[in-house]
Amino acid sequence: MQYTRSNKLLTAYSRAQEKWAYEELPSLTGKVAIVTGANSRDGVGYHTAYRLALAGARVYVGARSQQKADGAIKNMLEDSPSLDAALLKPLVMDLSNFHEVQQVARRFLKDEDRLDILVNNAALLPGPVAFDSNGLSLSFATNYLGPFLFTTELVPLLKATAKQDPKNDVRVVIVGSTAHYDVPAGAKFNTLDDFNSLFAKPEDPISYYLHYGYTKREHRSYLHMNATPVRSNCFSQLTVFKVATILFAKELQRKFDVEGVPILVMNPNPGGVASDGSARYLGGRDSDIFREALTPAEGALTILFTAAHPEPVLDRAKYAGAFVLPFGGWKEASQQAQDPALAAQLWEGSEALLKTLLK
Repeated sequence: MQYTRSNKLLTAYSRAQEKWAYEELPSLTGKVAIVTGANSRDGVGYHTAYRLALAGARVYVGARSQQKADGAIKNMLEDSPSLDAALLKPLVMDLSNFHEVQQVARRFLKDEDRLDILVNNAALLPGPVAFDSNGLSLSFATNYLGPFLFTTELVPLLKATAKQDPKNDVRVVIVGSTAHYDVPAGAKFNTLDDFNSLFAKPEDPISYYLHYGYTKREHRSYLHMNATPVRSNCFSQLTVFKVATILFAKELQRKFDVEGVPILVMNPNPGGVASDGSARYLGGRDSDIFREALTPAEGALTILFTAAHPEPVLDRAKYAGAFVLPFGGWKEASQQAQDPALAAQLWEGSEALLKTLLK
């Protein structure tokens, strides 16, 4: 397979790599994996789970309902009749329901004695701003806080798996996006009030971005050109949460490193993927940019690279805690997403917020 730089959605990825073949994945027989958001053939999570199972891993297929999880497994078995059905297990939870997330994670700890690969892929696509009964943004809950809780609940099993055998290759994948580069400085993640205040102070650069989807400078440029900005505040919220996912990945990697636990944490960007969800933001399926986008199977390549490809282990210094481009390339995250103080604040604030919400 050859990487095509004419793809407009990939032209900014100066250090993106060429596509690689599925045959480069090692045998994953005996390994256990979880992939959240894996129910739709139209999404990268489905193809990630499917390929991990084809490589021999026992894969928990994450979805918000039993029907969706079972449907995904049925489709995978239809896509490859030779695939052993025993390798596919449903994992049902709503990531915005923290009690349910905690229960599912703790049930998994009782049912399994190992976890080699955790892929946090599930996400709530941009939509109207909505808050739950606790005053927490549903998008923030689904795209960041739920995955944070799920991952931290599973950390003991991840560490135990890594320590069982020095040869065990344990990885945590938290899917990210290059959209985080658009977020101006000033993000806060310390408390619920901090987060909600971002929507209440239009004079602040970060709040302006959240409200309008553009910085003031960008907005003035559009007005000067008699053009209309096309981003929405809904989409800009998602980009802010992508900053949080990178900070989370880097802080989790730091904690593993301090403890001397050989687990790799990475934050892959799948690239611009042609899905039903992205069609709504790229001018429809007939638009040029949509037609040039990656297929969901191609988008899954970068996630699979971080989940199971041998290269990250061979070049650990490069990939530990890294933001990864298609299809295994590397690029520094934004300055804000590399701030260790902000990462620590995010972690501590997340723990404190969940402690309150889980009472």
